[in-house]
Amino acid sequence: MKQMEIKLLLPYNWAHARRIRVYDDAGNLLVKIAHLEHLLVQVQDNCRHVVIKLDFYKSVIPVPDDAENIFLGIYMDFRDRFPHKYIDTLKRRCLTGQFMTAEAFDNFDLSFYENAREYLPTVNYDNASVLLGLLISAGLVITSVVQQENPYQDLLFFIGVSSLISLLMVRAERGKILLYDYKSRLIATALAFVLAFIFITPSFAVNMVFFLFISLYILRLLTNLKTLKSA
Repeated sequence: MKQMEIKLLLPYNWAHARRIRVYDDAGNLLVKIAHLEHLLVQVQDNCRHVVIKLDFYKSVIPVPDDAENIFLGIYMDFRDRFPHKYIDTLKRRCLTGQFMTAEAFDNFDLSFYENAREYLPTVNYDNASVLLGLLISAGLVITSVVQQENPYQDLLFFIGVSSLISLLMVRAERGKILLYDYKSRLIATALAFVLAFIFITPSFAVNMVFFLFISLYILRLLTNLKTLKSA
């Protein structure tokens, strides 16, 4: 018989009140395990795989055949960003596991999910782009108030305020922001600025100022994205 140690780690508060079932390749229930539990079970020497099940989730994990003591870590495999994490959790193999070395098993804790996240390196945070975006956002809000005759006044105000809030959040989280969030917020803001520019009441001076500032923002953004890609 092989000795199999099992740990279960689940992110957020997902299924923390549930018990995951682990079966051998003959369909025999080996154990029911809950979040953060560390259990020891025995499996037959000729067991080829174990099956992890919860509701519609099901993963088949091959069992190493060259060790008497084996270590199984069970976790959820998903991309921790919106909207991908909600799509990934609909996949049957989202709840999965892997056999690992004793050392890796000892270090298998909730930091597993934290380490899987890719954060923006502080050195790649483009403060100038964010400040320029804040300036453009404030300008859109002011323009929406001044151009009372503009039928798209409310749209300009909405874009200005939402962009202002989004960029303020980026600035507030600059020490620890997910790379995906950083890029998606800045790109979405650039697209919003282009849309807003279309609906500004024609005025050579106003349009020229916004054109120059928005163009500069987009150029800085493209440069920053290129830097992130090559990092």
